[in-house]
Amino acid sequence: MDKLTIVGTITFVILFFSVLLSFFLLTVKPKNKIGNKLLAIYFIVFAIHISVFFYSQYIEFPSVIEMLRDQIIDLSSPLLFLYLLTNIYSDFKLRYIHLLHLLPLIIGILIFTPRFYGVSESDRILFTENFNSQIEVKISYAVSTLISLFYLVLMFIELKKYKKLLIENYSNTSSFNYKWLYQLTLVVSFIFTFSQFKQLYKFIGSNVDTLNLMRLLLIIVLLGFLFWIVLKSMYQPELFKAIDSKHLLITKELKKTNLVTEIDSVVKSQIKNLEHFMEEKEPFLDASLTIQKLAYQFGMPSRELSILINHHLNQHFFDFITTYRIKKAIILIEKPSNKKLTILEILYDVGFNSKSPFNKAFKKHTGLTPTEYRANHLKQTR
Repeated sequence: MDKLTIVGTITFVILFFSVLLSFFLLTVKPKNKIGNKLLAIYFIVFAIHISVFFYSQYIEFPSVIEMLRDQIIDLSSPLLFLYLLTNIYSDFKLRYIHLLHLLPLIIGILIFTPRFYGVSESDRILFTENFNSQIEVKISYAVSTLISLFYLVLMFIELKKYKKLLIENYSNTSSFNYKWLYQLTLVVSFIFTFSQFKQLYKFIGSNVDTLNLMRLLLIIVLLGFLFWIVLKSMYQPELFKAIDSKHLLITKELKKTNLVTEIDSVVKSQIKNLEHFMEEKEPFLDASLTIQKLAYQFGMPSRELSILINHHLNQHFFDFITTYRIKKAIILIEKPSNKKLTILEILYDVGFNSKSPFNKAFKKHTGLTPTEYRANHLKQTR
């Protein structure tokens, strides 16, 4: 079996699963309806673009259809970016302004209009005979690359902002989807880099076997990418928990209010009262504690509490709450009557919801893992 046959077979498998997954995403009734639809459209676009590796052995379409099939991939980066936003913000809605994300495809079509779309079929055939040497192809490649890079940068900027919003507003960030979205963006970046390298080789390389091998590797990577997304969405639905877009970064809040940075007597009193409240009421034991919940319990507007913690105490809300949870965990570990309590029971008791972030936070504060700390404490008390 030669490389082209293998590519065609794998492409058929990808097409089958892409269509199947798209149908599922469009018919299922999830919380993130917009995200599912965008992902379904992405898989349809993806399937249409790579379908040539399968059908070219059996069917020959008009050159206009072939060109549109090739150019439709320009929608993939905008679709992934919008999909990212739907997974970050629970209240995300598509608006007319989002139609601007059609520009990459429109620009691509406009580049080819004078000498391809706007001419006769015979002229189009002449154009495609020396396709890779045409100036429009090189311009289109450069523009498409820049647009894809632009969207990747946008995705990383949104992720950076998302991470800051999580640690400023939530006490447990592991239940959110930041890690998964970051991994998704990294994988997309890798696929983009490899795809661009393959595309560049088409212009400068002359070895057809090498090009076919690169196509085969890219198709295998795309198949793995498809299965990865499917498995993630099926077996870890908790990854798709989002936040409200009304959350503002503390830096923006400070710019809006022109807040004085010095800590006056009023702020000192607020800090003292907050510390007393935390020690007395122990609200941090609530695993789902947010800055809004704490503000309600403490009797202070959430915006003011956010400024108090994130700015005046120079701590993110996540770190602020984690410190109290670790202190409480140490007390429970050192208490003689808790010898039979497991580390897992302790971490749940103090407000953590998984072992990994607890171990990481505990070691950061004490220099030891919870198990090591308990062992050392038992040695000292004998």
